[in-house]
Amino acid sequence: MTNSVLAIAQPPWEMTTPSTAQTIITLVLAVVVAAFVVAALIDWRRSGSPAFLLMLVSGYVCSFNEATVDVLGHCFFPVDGVIAYTAFGRPIPVWVVLAYVVFFGGLSYLMALAFKHGASHRAMWCGIAVFGVLNVLLEIPMLRAGLYVYYGNQPFAIGGFPVSWLVINSLGSLFGAVVIVRLAWFFTGARQLLVVFVPFATYMASWVLAMPHFAITNTDMPTGVRMAAALLSMALGLIAIDGLIRIGTGQWRLLPPQLADTATENRTHAYSHS
Repeated sequence: MTNSVLAIAQPPWEMTTPSTAQTIITLVLAVVVAAFVVAALIDWRRSGSPAFLLMLVSGYVCSFNEATVDVLGHCFFPVDGVIAYTAFGRPIPVWVVLAYVVFFGGLSYLMALAFKHGASHRAMWCGIAVFGVLNVLLEIPMLRAGLYVYYGNQPFAIGGFPVSWLVINSLGSLFGAVVIVRLAWFFTGARQLLVVFVPFATYMASWVLAMPHFAITNTDMPTGVRMAAALLSMALGLIAIDGLIRIGTGQWRLLPPQLADTATENRTHAYSHS
């Protein structure tokens, strides 16, 4: 019997940052973030609610998850770039933080807005598909430019991009949107400031379903086992995405209908006796 042992691959520490590519992606994302901020300020003035702006801040807060997920999923950014912060020995560039504001702040808010305005199950799946396309369009050119790398034995990689990350990232962004829209009654008054911590928590929580992939990635198991683990994580993630969409659209209620009905009947019964 062969036992799996920890075999944590070392990142390519000698890797260097292509300055031109870094400048371009930083400027592009900075423009997108600026546009989101302007839109959020306009929305605040019109609606009286800072929800959009708070979600953009929440995307920034969520970026502090990146170093942890990089260690788990074997993603590496060169140490010589324009670094926003370093944690667990992993440098996180400024452009990555900006990407979090876009994907886990702005796009999560837009998904929550779609739920609020009655988007259908099918429409939300189309939205997830768009999110995935944007993710690929952002990642593959940057991987080819050498801005970062997914190292080690990564299954189902296309152009250096493991497709399992599409599910991981989409699930994390969607989870935050569902929490915001379905617990809107809670995020009122001073409690609306708690919105800034939601994507941080929901993205980290979504890693539970990615753990089969993360766990096998950090062992010496053969490629076939790694592929099976990645498939399991992707399958669990897709099931969770579908479930979250159903909750967000109201197809699934957080409490079974009979429980609510029973509670009403009990209250009526109690009032009649009193």
